[in-house]
Amino acid sequence: MESYQPSQPINSDEQYWTDLGLKYEAAYAKDIGHHKIVQKYLNMLPTSALILDCGPGTGKPVAAAIAESGRRVHGIDMSPGMVSLSRKAVPSGTFEVVNMLEYTPTTSYDGAVASLSVFELSRQELTTMSHKWSSWLKPGGLLLIATFGAEDCAQAKAENYDADGECASKIEWGFMGQKFFLTMFTKAGWKVLLEKAGFEIVHTEEDQFTAPAAAGCDPEPRYYIIAKKASST
Repeated sequence: MESYQPSQPINSDEQYWTDLGLKYEAAYAKDIGHHKIVQKYLNMLPTSALILDCGPGTGKPVAAAIAESGRRVHGIDMSPGMVSLSRKAVPSGTFEVVNMLEYTPTTSYDGAVASLSVFELSRQELTTMSHKWSSWLKPGGLLLIATFGAEDCAQAKAENYDADGECASKIEWGFMGQKFFLTMFTKAGWKVLLEKAGFEIVHTEEDQFTAPAAAGCDPEPRYYIIAKKASST
């Protein structure tokens, strides 16, 4: 779970994030498709892999799964409250408070994950992130993105799309009882974006997840992407 609204002041009340994290984990505990794609991704990486988790949120399920597999994880999240939760959930991992757009790594990574954590970036910021992911990964490194395809979301209307039809923005979305405005690429748009950044998409999956009604979340038409950085760019 990534904390939303990066342009807004971050709530520093740790109890607030603890309560929200527990509600999120309860709502998404049976997110089987998400768990399966993370395991598939991990099986494509060496057991010694160092993986960057961009937006680990509570640390579950992604950072925890990485650590439980014996691989190493470093997480970056702009919310101090979420970083605190991640450190508690995944004591063998390392986590730091930083906006992913401003992160400067001190090493190269075998893998990187952005799991449901980049919806509130603009198209330009997502373009920037695609090149950052490429620069942070070793040649042949693997990127996992968990997102939604814009064309699968009824909330994405014609007026939300850019002129090229590859990306939609300001899509109203319900999450944990609140409304947010999201950016989503189409599936074809993700392919164009990642290929321009030096990636080849090697696997995709689609899945539908619906949280319990009490969670106040819109149904999620998941689109999972595993992309490989070219051996030389």
